[in-house]
Amino acid sequence: MRLTADSLVVRIGVVFLVGALALQLAVLIVVFWPGGAGRPMFLMASPQEAAAMATAVEAVQPSLRPTIVQALNSGPMVVRLEPVPPGVRTGGSPDEAPRLKRIFAHYGLALEGRPFWVQTRAGANVRTGRNETVVAAGPVRLVVQLRTGQALVIERTTPAVRRFVNRAALIGASAFVILTLVLLVSLQQTAGPVAGLARAARQFAKDLSTPDLPVRGAREIKDLSTAFNEMKGTIRALIDDRTRMLAAIAHDMRTYLTRLRLRAEFIDDPDQRARAIADLDEMAMLLDDTLTYARDVTVSGAPRRLAVDVAAEARAMAQARQGMGQGVAADIGEGVTLMAFCAPLALRRMLDNLVDNAVRYAAGATLRTSSRAGEIVLAIEDDGPGVPAEALVRLTEPFERLDSSRGRQTGGSGLGLAIVKGLAESQGGSLIIENRAEGGLRAEIRLPAAA
Repeated sequence: MRLTADSLVVRIGVVFLVGALALQLAVLIVVFWPGGAGRPMFLMASPQEAAAMATAVEAVQPSLRPTIVQALNSGPMVVRLEPVPPGVRTGGSPDEAPRLKRIFAHYGLALEGRPFWVQTRAGANVRTGRNETVVAAGPVRLVVQLRTGQALVIERTTPAVRRFVNRAALIGASAFVILTLVLLVSLQQTAGPVAGLARAARQFAKDLSTPDLPVRGAREIKDLSTAFNEMKGTIRALIDDRTRMLAAIAHDMRTYLTRLRLRAEFIDDPDQRARAIADLDEMAMLLDDTLTYARDVTVSGAPRRLAVDVAAEARAMAQARQGMGQGVAADIGEGVTLMAFCAPLALRRMLDNLVDNAVRYAAGATLRTSSRAGEIVLAIEDDGPGVPAEALVRLTEPFERLDSSRGRQTGGSGLGLAIVKGLAESQGGSLIIENRAEGGLRAEIRLPAAA
């Protein structure tokens, strides 16, 4: 795999690297950031520790004392042997701080009369804070004058580990924020373009004329977007070629059917002549249905959608069918208006096909409309025999019929419901077919409601 600056792998790697460096920097800042003025910093070795160290150093030969001091100089303790300082700079007076006076008394008792001093950094004062807590504005060290004439300096600094523990919550919060930002940037680099590709794929499934996906982002995302756009172009070209081919076949077949229709008039037997003409008419209608399915139900050829009154269209359909002597009724109030986003011709074709099915198998239908959750529902209900449950899922497949006959008056071509389903989906809706509890079949056209 070739790695370049615009590679997704490189981008994610850089994001994580920068995030890791930022996390390390945040930890260092939190650990070594100076404490506040009120933070207790009066940290010394305990009286017992100081006495034990002094006794140990005094008990050995002068040549071994540096080794003992080196052994004591470990962990949070810093221990040194120095000459007795000529002057002592103490921070605060025991007489002014009762708590300091008590602390120094413990040291004097433990050190068994050895002189000792408490030293602070120049200019730093030792004072008592709230609840008599001892506070110093800098490191504090204990100086004990040994009986050997040297001074033992004992200093307990504020180690990084102690600060780390004391500021664990702040460090954890900083790490959480930084890692969250790293995660968000990584998701934006990967999940964002992939989610956009998924949305484009779903939109393409509904509308073949949807615009191409923008080619941007990492190199892998660009390659994927380009491949997706090329696939869209290929699919559109295939569907357009299929539609043109079927249209050409239908056109040529109509020419031959017209000739056969004229020649059928010369058949002497009236019964055979009528049958031949009926067969030719059925072939012409089958060609029309096939061409409609190939052209209108494909999204690339879907008619333009407009705001249409579904209730008014259903009432008009019922009146027209009643004028033809068919048992079709519209159970819709006269003043009801339900606007859906759909092409009027597509709606009328879907309604025609579903009413034809109901009239063919149940001798009538009832049309009802309703609105729910941003959808307009147009229901066609009949009192026929219904459909076996296992056959419902395949009713809308092309050329799928329950009646084994191919006659137009019984089973048709098997494309009627497939055309309705395709048209509904091309309009952003759907077709739902189910058996009614009281008997018969219910077909629902669900269309997006118009604002």
